[in-house]
Amino acid sequence: MDFVAIDIVFTIILLFTTLRAALRGFVQEVLSAAAVILGIAAAVLFSGLVAELLEATFGRSIWSQVVAFLAIFLVVYLVVKLSERALRNLVEQIHLESLDHALGLFLGLVEGILIVFVLILLIQVQPVLSPSRVLDGSVFARFLVPFFPYASQFFSRRVGHV
Repeated sequence: MDFVAIDIVFTIILLFTTLRAALRGFVQEVLSAAAVILGIAAAVLFSGLVAELLEATFGRSIWSQVVAFLAIFLVVYLVVKLSERALRNLVEQIHLESLDHALGLFLGLVEGILIVFVLILLIQVQPVLSPSRVLDGSVFARFLVPFFPYASQFFSRRVGHV
């Protein structure tokens, strides 16, 4: 099993995500992502309503939608980050830091594998470079490409129900 150039890039990605998540810990890694995702989701869902309230209070403005979006995002982001801080303090008080970092390591490994999976998928669908030239001999591609049909079925079922 020889590594090709693209495998070195994939290995660096895997090492980076794994070490980063292990150092930060599971709680911080999950809740940091949740803060951004939930903040954006809440802002998208509720910014129209809040913008109408702002316009009713302060008059029409081209900035009301932007201010509403940012305000909702920041409130949700800060609430989740405060929850993260409290949960991290709890983990420290009951001496579960080692477990937190070990779970973070596994989460980072999964994140890295997902990133590499998506990169291989993008390499296969992009029209500029020949995918076989880039991925021939790749250890990662050999293990991950067989999962493409399962991913396709998974997402087609989810998109079909939306």
